[in-house]
Amino acid sequence: MTRRGERPSRGGRAEGRPAGRRSALRGGRQAVTVAIRLARRMAWQSRGRSVLVVLLIALPIIGLAGIDTVQASRTASPADTVRLQLGRSEARLQVVSAPDPQLRQDPLTDDTVQSGDPTGESRDPADVLPKGTEILRVTQTTVVAKTAGGIGSLSAFEGSAWDRRLVGKFTLVDGRAPNAAGEILVSPGALVRLGVSLGATVAIQAPRAETVRVVGVLRDADVGDSESVLYGRDGAFGGVSAQDALSSSKFYLPSTVLTWPDVKKLNAQGIVALSRAVVLDPPSASEAPRSDNGSGPDVTLILSVALLGAFALFEVCLLAGAAFAVGARHRQRSLAVLSSVGADRRTIFAVMTTEGAVLGLLGGLLGSGLGIVLAALGEPLISGGRAAQYPAFRVDLLGLSGIVLAAVVSGLLAAAFPARAASRVDIVAAIRGAQRPPRPSFRRPFVGVFVVAAGSVLSLAGGIVIIASRQTADTPQAVTNTGIGLLIAGPITMQIGAILIAPLLLRWVMAAFSRLGAGARLGSRDASRNPSRTVPAIAAIMSTVFVSAFSMCLLAGSQAMGIRDHFWSAPLGQVQVGLTLYDATGAPRVDADRGERVASVLQSTFPGTTARIVSTSPSASPDADPSTTFAAPRLRGVEPGQTSGDGLTNGDHIVVGSVDDLATLLDAPVTAEARAMLASGGAVATSPIYASGGRLTIDTFASREDLDFSKAESLRTVQVNTALQRPVRAPDFGLFLLPETARSLGIPYRATVVIDQVGTGVAQAKQDQLAAALQVVDPGLYAGYETGPDRSAANWSWALLGLTTVIALGASIVAIALARADGRRDDETLAALGSPPRILRSFGFWQGIIIAGLGAVIGVALGLVPAFALGLHPPGVTHGFVPFDPPWLQLAATALAMPLLIALGGWLTARTSRPRVSLRTR
Repeated sequence: MTRRGERPSRGGRAEGRPAGRRSALRGGRQAVTVAIRLARRMAWQSRGRSVLVVLLIALPIIGLAGIDTVQASRTASPADTVRLQLGRSEARLQVVSAPDPQLRQDPLTDDTVQSGDPTGESRDPADVLPKGTEILRVTQTTVVAKTAGGIGSLSAFEGSAWDRRLVGKFTLVDGRAPNAAGEILVSPGALVRLGVSLGATVAIQAPRAETVRVVGVLRDADVGDSESVLYGRDGAFGGVSAQDALSSSKFYLPSTVLTWPDVKKLNAQGIVALSRAVVLDPPSASEAPRSDNGSGPDVTLILSVALLGAFALFEVCLLAGAAFAVGARHRQRSLAVLSSVGADRRTIFAVMTTEGAVLGLLGGLLGSGLGIVLAALGEPLISGGRAAQYPAFRVDLLGLSGIVLAAVVSGLLAAAFPARAASRVDIVAAIRGAQRPPRPSFRRPFVGVFVVAAGSVLSLAGGIVIIASRQTADTPQAVTNTGIGLLIAGPITMQIGAILIAPLLLRWVMAAFSRLGAGARLGSRDASRNPSRTVPAIAAIMSTVFVSAFSMCLLAGSQAMGIRDHFWSAPLGQVQVGLTLYDATGAPRVDADRGERVASVLQSTFPGTTARIVSTSPSASPDADPSTTFAAPRLRGVEPGQTSGDGLTNGDHIVVGSVDDLATLLDAPVTAEARAMLASGGAVATSPIYASGGRLTIDTFASREDLDFSKAESLRTVQVNTALQRPVRAPDFGLFLLPETARSLGIPYRATVVIDQVGTGVAQAKQDQLAAALQVVDPGLYAGYETGPDRSAANWSWALLGLTTVIALGASIVAIALARADGRRDDETLAALGSPPRILRSFGFWQGIIIAGLGAVIGVALGLVPAFALGLHPPGVTHGFVPFDPPWLQLAATALAMPLLIALGGWLTARTSRPRVSLRTR
């Protein structure tokens, strides 16, 4: 029965509640306030888990905020430009051509935008500007000076660079300005290379021999601390002609203001100008077009950072989601009580998602602050002393706001899926503490296969779009951006599909590992039956490994492209010293002992090596002595005097030396066939055009200016048997003969180069030592080093592997810690059954193998897909955007060694002490 004035209760509504009122737990503004209050209390009650989530979100935010701050600091404002390029002067002029009425420049820089047909001779700015205009001229040149290790070539500037009106561009940091001839300033790096201090003297050997005194240290905004530069008064070093000085000089105007019309008048005279007045108040873009000098935003860099940031936040969502899922299970009874007192599903969902948003905000703020600090500490190290590289430290508030917002969204998404599951809680079962095992689903893995396939198609399409956009120069940037966007969407789609497949893979692993012992059986069953915390950990490691594997493939592909396009002057690690020198009239300077003396110098500089004197047949030259003869082989499919398809000509590409010389030149052992051919009086060819049918015809001609190969009559024609040995890389010679063979065939030759295999990484001091020793032999000698293309990809790949291991180890620690926290009752059950410590250690070991192993293998496999997509190329094109050349050793270590290391960590940190067992008595 009901009392008068009351209505029967419905749906659990408390009796006596006024009909027009709603519960504060059932939507409305009060529900939001209650959700925020409850979320704050729950986060505070689980402080350890909350700190973990904040740190997980903060870690990628640190990187994103640091990159954003560094990029913001690299952008020079107009005020930065005039301060670092002009100092306190009004303008800087450069002569770029002869007078050209069509020459136009960018008003914000001194880059040329348009040019026509210059005529006449270049003009000195002093002749163009009004008479009496004060000009500070700074001319760049090169000097040869004695260094701490020997002698070396250094950059030098002549002119009053230390003038107080150029402070900002050139800054005197120590000592004083030169007051007399013979006094110079040096850069900080020059002090180290020269091995001197203030007040010491330096011996200049070229352009003219003199001794100068170092009186100060000058810093250039565009020069790093490690670079060696000398600064002297006008004419201090000499060796620069008046005409060459125009193109190598910069003319600063201390007090003459240049307007935009003034700059255009100078352009017509072949002179560009960087004017303070124009930079600070530039004309409109319609009046003065800007140059495309790369100063705008780097779209590729932005998208690359967005890609890394997206995967990093994706990983955070997974790990933080696992933490929220474990927290939801621990709060199962509290949430059930909350539901029993009137909270609906929306309120439960709001409580947990609000907690995620709050923790995301804290993580975003913490990460942004630490990222700014790291950027401030790292910029001086990155710049290496170049003030112009990072003109000013700037914080991009708009960009950081977006990063913090992304952190909030990440926390919200991380909590959303556990919140959705928690909002469907069974109140009675939750209060009783009962937990239902997850139901296996075969529909999700089936869908996951199609999702992975769709992601692969998107990745391949992205690679094809990018490669197609690079085939023509006028392709819109939007097309390239679309391809990059597909490359971002494709891998994310593949990883979502892999997450859907992961529970099925865990069940397969459980079936396979159940035969490997108790620890493997327990670990695999725990992972399989708790996918809500295992799958996010696998996905987090998978995402980390994917980014690492993809980056490794890009690095290796870029290195392969550099090796493919590198011009080899000699085999890797070889030094060559040319012996052919000429006097001022162009006549050769003959020295019969020069080769032996150079070889002696090389062997004394690099002990333990063998210097070899190599001879070549002289080439036809109009400047050669008319009595000189030269040999020209008849090449298959190449007309005499023309260049072959291999880049070889029939000039001085006949080399004469020993078998060991040939092995050194080829950087490979001489084959048995080639050795036999040389021993029988034949020749070894490095290209098929020299070895047509196993025989080659060589003509000997007299050198003369009007030589025409098609009409010239050879002095001698001989035939020689040839064997082919293709070198590893394209050589700069085509035919090799022994000295006795060349003499018997009447082929002239002379010593032209000394070679020595000294290895890579020759220190600058050792190079200076060799240069000094060669100057003693002959001042015109110099050494050339073949260091090969950049091969740092392997080092960067190992570094990426180390970073990936650290991140994956952290993800595994989080996952295993959550598993242990969630499985505390299982530990108590094992302890009650008397399980030994080795079972618990084995349990932790196999947990690490399963979680890290599955994530690493899937991540490596998925990382190969977009790398393969970028290596695709259409018919008729030899290569794609980046060659597909995966570093298999590093990838194998990522997929196999890294999970083993993580598993060993799980074995070492496994809790082996027996937990306290409590029995419920009622």
